[in-house]
Amino acid sequence: MSTQLNPTQLAIEFLRRDQSNLSPAQYLKRLKQLELEFADLLTLSSTELKEEIYFAWRLGVH
Repeated sequence: MSTQLNPTQLAIEFLRRDQSNLSPAQYLKRLKQLELEFADLLTLSSTELKEEIYFAWRLGVH
């Protein structure tokens, strides 16, 4: 069993917990969008990630 995180697994897990009612096309579009976002986040250093979290917190994004 691999413990390595990858963008696809993170996106699927995120959508699994999301309560939105999405059509299949919307789901696939959202999945691809989340994969790209998670891929970007996984390339950040810990300091850069902390800055992103702080910035999102200041904007009220949870």
